[in-house]
Amino acid sequence: MNRKHLRRTGAVAGAIAALVAASVAVAGTNATASQPEPSVPGTLRVFAGPYEQAQFCENGPTPAISGANGGALAASATAFGKDAGKNRSYHALKATFEVAKPDEAALLTKTEKIWPNGMVFNLAVGAGRLKPGDYRFRLRTVGGNATSAWTPWCAFTVTR
Repeated sequence: MNRKHLRRTGAVAGAIAALVAASVAVAGTNATASQPEPSVPGTLRVFAGPYEQAQFCENGPTPAISGANGGALAASATAFGKDAGKNRSYHALKATFEVAKPDEAALLTKTEKIWPNGMVFNLAVGAGRLKPGDYRFRLRTVGGNATSAWTPWCAFTVTR
């Protein structure tokens, strides 16, 4: 190899090292400095199946799911600014769900990642997981070491 080739190779290696260092610095900053502050989720709803319409917790009949088929409990992440869905650190949020019988302690507590679109928290309730009867659920957002306040409870019924 001649000196000219070695200088060119060294310059390219230096440029690559500089790009890698810049990428690591940006990623490190984005992961910590731009971590969104968790806020209380909204629009609590229940789904009786994957193709069923949402049953909202407010201003309507008590939502219901089938114990034999299962369902899902969901809520929307509240906006963290106009670019919330595009902010990579927003996608790191999680939600802790609690499911309980009325006026009893939680019988199920589970933390789930936010959906890939960065806008929905979801807890699948498998077939046979809950016996027929009345239940309630609530959730809170978890981001890094911070958590939001709990949502109000949402009542729902499990049928046969």
